[in-house]
Amino acid sequence: MTTVLPIYSTIPALQSQLNQHHEAILEAAPGAGKTTAVPLAFLDANWLGQRKIVMLEPRRLAAKSAAKRLADQLGEPLGQRVGYQIRQEGKQSANTQILVVTEGILTRMLQDDPSLDDVALIIFDEFHERNLHSDLAFALSLQARELFREDDPLKLLVMSATLDSERLTELLHCEPIICEGRQFPITMRYANLSLKQQDVSLQIAKQVQQALREEDGSILVFLPGQREIRTVQNLLENQLPDNTELLSLFGDMSMTEQEKVIAPAPEKQRKVVLATSIAQTSLTIEGIRVVIDSGLSREARFDAKTATTRLHTRRASQAETIQRAGRAGRLQAGVCYRWWSEEQQHRLAAHNAPQIELEDLSHLVMDVARWGVQEREELDWISLPPLAHWQQAKSLLTQLGLLETSDSLALTADGEALASMPLPPRLARLLLEASRRGEAQSALEAAALLYEGVSKQHQDSNLHNAITYATKGKAWQRSINALQRHLPNNKSDRSFSLAACLATAFPDRIAMRQRQQGGETLFKLSNGRQALLANHDSNANSDFLIALELGGHAERDADWLYLTWPIALNELEQALADQIEIIERCEWDKASGGLVGAAETWLGKLKLKQERLNHLPDSAVTMATCHYIRQQGLNVLNWDEDSLALRARIQFAHRHLDPSMPDASDECLLERLEDWLGPFLTGVKRIQQLEKLSLLDPLMVLLDWPQQQSLQTLPIRIPVASGSNIKVDYQGEQPVIRVKLQEMFGETQSPMIAGQTVKIELLSPAQRPLAVTMDLAFFWEESYPDVRKEMRGRYPKHPWPENPLTAEATAKTNRALRNS
Repeated sequence: MTTVLPIYSTIPALQSQLNQHHEAILEAAPGAGKTTAVPLAFLDANWLGQRKIVMLEPRRLAAKSAAKRLADQLGEPLGQRVGYQIRQEGKQSANTQILVVTEGILTRMLQDDPSLDDVALIIFDEFHERNLHSDLAFALSLQARELFREDDPLKLLVMSATLDSERLTELLHCEPIICEGRQFPITMRYANLSLKQQDVSLQIAKQVQQALREEDGSILVFLPGQREIRTVQNLLENQLPDNTELLSLFGDMSMTEQEKVIAPAPEKQRKVVLATSIAQTSLTIEGIRVVIDSGLSREARFDAKTATTRLHTRRASQAETIQRAGRAGRLQAGVCYRWWSEEQQHRLAAHNAPQIELEDLSHLVMDVARWGVQEREELDWISLPPLAHWQQAKSLLTQLGLLETSDSLALTADGEALASMPLPPRLARLLLEASRRGEAQSALEAAALLYEGVSKQHQDSNLHNAITYATKGKAWQRSINALQRHLPNNKSDRSFSLAACLATAFPDRIAMRQRQQGGETLFKLSNGRQALLANHDSNANSDFLIALELGGHAERDADWLYLTWPIALNELEQALADQIEIIERCEWDKASGGLVGAAETWLGKLKLKQERLNHLPDSAVTMATCHYIRQQGLNVLNWDEDSLALRARIQFAHRHLDPSMPDASDECLLERLEDWLGPFLTGVKRIQQLEKLSLLDPLMVLLDWPQQQSLQTLPIRIPVASGSNIKVDYQGEQPVIRVKLQEMFGETQSPMIAGQTVKIELLSPAQRPLAVTMDLAFFWEESYPDVRKEMRGRYPKHPWPENPLTAEATAKTNRALRNS
């Protein structure tokens, strides 16, 4: 090793830390050489013995590239002292001391052997990326060494250029070791612009042309996604010098295509690489000395409410821009172009959110269930998984038949069988079902395609077409062979189609065709989301589809269907019989004035079909009628005088007699319709019947027997001085009676009901109000003389004595009194 890397000055401190302790944190600037130099520094450590150093890298290409650089420094081929293991590919031997892996590999190593007796040190490289597997592997490593390596603790080293180290310091009980320097200086060039997202691509194309004029060497351009890469490609087409090659680098590309991009350019040639964040860390693209940063980053955010992942484009964080700029100074002095200002740079968020807070957690929860944990809090996480994401993952695993219930992490027999498969839960479920139903080969092809990632280069969503495209690559057969080894062998006599097998793995992704809108066809999914297909897609006219791969952008209401498979309704009903619900429903039809009923077949939030019901079940009638009343209001019911009086008595009793009596307000009656009115709705199938239904008996259902007895203490009528029984009105705050004035002669006390003074409306012989009082004695003395003076001439046939207190109370006229 002839190159002097900045990390070399820090290695003694790092060696001392791990010689004396079992944990270390290294924060080293981009280009310091940590990935290249640190693992080799421990090959002669006494604590290593015959055991391995396992180093984690966030991506397959990064892992393979790092292993190659380490082996080159030892002057050995890959597979000797330095090996690597990535998905379906690896090189190692009995002599391997440093094994470079992706995080998913370490998770499986821990699941298979929690003690990891043959491993002395785990290095978490580029830990700032905080993907799901790195967070899980870190949490499992902490618990594994606590449970199984107490006498000989597993050493842990966390490395990154930018770390939010407070939580790491708390968990590892050590302070970060800092390596400040980078290998070569980087000149920052700010354009001091303020741009909207849609204007960034044009500015990037201009900066590429500017950099080609001003600087030597190859250029690495960071863009948020493939859409922007294509835009900039089109803008630069035929605009570059003859000695400049325009290349792309993104995750959907094959390993072979990615390796071609990072290889050195031919002599006297330069290249412009348009890349997503895949090139942000770990990878060294030969010849790069200029970085042009779009300042944007695209991340997938999982919505736990709809179980859908959508793409969001946001401003890059400070940590991301530092990592990107560092790509320019790895091999020589470099330059980084930024369209924004230095002042704006300081206002960027320090770090981006970890994947564990953004993504679908079903695979992680499956791994945790296999590990034996029952609650999130049992593991020491860098960031605790969000509760909503955690619960949604458990719900999906239960729906897939892999967890006993969504309230626990107890695996079913199928869950136990599939937990060890290195596949996401959906694909593991697909292979299990297909192996049982005689569709193993076709399911293998589908699983391989989904596992490796769907290429967006074909224009049709049909799974068969995507498989045809995928088989052109050599990696295809490797994927098939690797999955074949994990295929369960428990065939059932009952056969299913591939569509039915896919449905069992994607029960929340069943899509039903709705309508065409412009050049697109709208589908509704069983999880409630909407998704689109182009009208020219071969599956656009299918009534039902399985949405195997879908996604979208935050600015769109509907997702886009990237990969689909058609399924017939009868296949769907067969495959998901245990998840399909038949609901008998009826509703009031205003046009006919009656009830119409239907049997609805539902899968999740998707109504698959509807059939007319000739016989309407009582429960459906009750539900529909109550819904109708809630929509229209209580005034659609038959509130005659007696019903209103009873309701008012009940409400008065609730307020003044006994608070435990039911509340008869509109709000409460509507809320409890099923309780009090429901039993009387049997046979009510016409609006006219509803409008004639007596409410006396239904209202009494509100009251239990003791309450009915208590209600009887509130009189319907009360006697007055004349001997008449006058009806009591309970609809106000005080009970009210309306009585002819002459019938109250001689009475000085207002009656009382439930401790409330009865309000008396005194009426003329024509039944018109003369006065309202709650104090008869005061009325006779103060108000009556004026009333007598005015009324005796108007109603001379009725008694108007000077002294009402001594007069006979009567409802009769003067003549009737004389004749009596």
